[in-house]
Amino acid sequence: MSYLVLARKYRPQTFADVIGQSEITDKLKNALACGRTAHAYLFCGPRGVGKTTCARILAMELNKNTPAGSSQGSLDLGMQTALDIIEIDGASNNSVDDIRALRDSAQLMPMGGGVKIYIIDEVHMLSPAAFNALLKTLEEPPKHVKFVFATTDPNKLPLTVVSRCQRFDFRRIPLEQMAGSLKSVCFKEGFNANEDALFAIARASQGSMRDALSVLDQLSSASSGKIDLAEVNAMLGIVEIDQLFALAEALLLKNFPEALKILDNIAGKGKSIKQLSQDLVGFFRNLMVMKAGGPELQDLIDHSASYKKMLFDLVGLVSMAEILAMIDRLVESQDTARIIEMPQLALEIALARITLTANSGAGNVPLAAVPLPVNAAVPVKPAAVVPGMILNNNRGMVSIEPIKLDNLANAIVPIPAATNAPTPQAAVNPPASPAATTSMAALANIVRNWNTLTHNVCQQSMSVGTYLQEGRPLKFDGRKLTIGFTPDNEFHKEFLDQPANLKVLRESVAQAFSLDVVIDLVITEETDTYQVAAAVNDALAIFGGEVVNEWDSDDGLSKSN
Repeated sequence: MSYLVLARKYRPQTFADVIGQSEITDKLKNALACGRTAHAYLFCGPRGVGKTTCARILAMELNKNTPAGSSQGSLDLGMQTALDIIEIDGASNNSVDDIRALRDSAQLMPMGGGVKIYIIDEVHMLSPAAFNALLKTLEEPPKHVKFVFATTDPNKLPLTVVSRCQRFDFRRIPLEQMAGSLKSVCFKEGFNANEDALFAIARASQGSMRDALSVLDQLSSASSGKIDLAEVNAMLGIVEIDQLFALAEALLLKNFPEALKILDNIAGKGKSIKQLSQDLVGFFRNLMVMKAGGPELQDLIDHSASYKKMLFDLVGLVSMAEILAMIDRLVESQDTARIIEMPQLALEIALARITLTANSGAGNVPLAAVPLPVNAAVPVKPAAVVPGMILNNNRGMVSIEPIKLDNLANAIVPIPAATNAPTPQAAVNPPASPAATTSMAALANIVRNWNTLTHNVCQQSMSVGTYLQEGRPLKFDGRKLTIGFTPDNEFHKEFLDQPANLKVLRESVAQAFSLDVVIDLVITEETDTYQVAAAVNDALAIFGGEVVNEWDSDDGLSKSN
């Protein structure tokens, strides 16, 4: 015997076997039970969700209680042996002559003495003339005739046809129900498939049961009955979850070099860049849902519990505006890929725009060089040139020793004595007290080592350290350290203002500077006190560039790009 594919072998034979369409099947069963079936039905919905199957089951049920009920009721829907059930392909029988032939045959009585049912699949493919020829018969068919239309594009149907039918809209089959059905098929067929693999198949099929069974059929042939997640990913070109999370985390942390490395690794494995782009859009969509409602909206995310937990851990690293901006960039890259026919380059450009922008929700404004402090009353010790040596001239690789946090005693920089006579204004204002001078020097030390401090905080809590990067130390009076955030980063300030997070900040400052301080977080428009290293300033002056991004490397080195 020839092999029968799973999509045909496990096609539902009764309404009870149809999954994911209970609202429609219940209404059809009730109509059959009370004898109030319409003369024309319109089944709409995506491919592979049960439209044609339900049409065949309805036709079988209509002819079950006829004089030929014993034969009609036991018909094999897959073989289509019922003479009174006429199934027509609208794509290949779409002319007006085909509809005229249908109209003439509809006048003949059914062979079994019951009802003659015409099932027209892909009915939207009929020509305008064919629709016009069908209208009168559709509105007032013979008593023994019923029509069932199935279509994936109801918008192409004339309203005159839609108004003559009872319309049912089929939905995509929910992921959990599809995975459960696939598990049942695997049990019957003797396949060894784990749950993650079945969920991946169901997710890739996008709600189509026929597509899911086709993929399962192909995997069962290639894997000798043992199916795991790696094989599903390899066959469908799906990017592994850990790689997807690694790439997304690099984007959230504005680490463009790391994002490029991960992208190159994924492409090197032969994965589809187009599929990766779609997966990223889906990932940030899920992150948007989790950001909006947290665990309360987790049912809107069609993934396992472990995936949702990993997703929830990333919510604190990004704002809603940034998520929406990332989705816009990724969708834009898909349009660009169609034009230039270079999917990887289009995606690389999108990753660059995502990582090299500050506050993506505010118009994707490029990061500008952070200005030097303008308040001359705060003495700042000039940053020393970072020591380093060239390891490989032809590749330009540089090894740089990490910067260590300065000791507070060495950070006290004396104010140089005035060499000129004091001005009248200077005579009015009293000189700064020793305590004030010490506080200013301590602030200067904190400012100079701010990025290294935030890196140390990241070692204890990634979310606290990441959010702290958006703030800048503004004031220090010997007891209270004031950290400022711009109005655009109000969410970051509120997150850090929680008692547990403030405790982490206090302990980090105490460990780094031997200071027992009170942390005060404020929203301000004050000029940033951030200092660019002297070596970076020299490079900016030589090449006429600007600082576009800054982050801490894994070894604690504060770097500007």
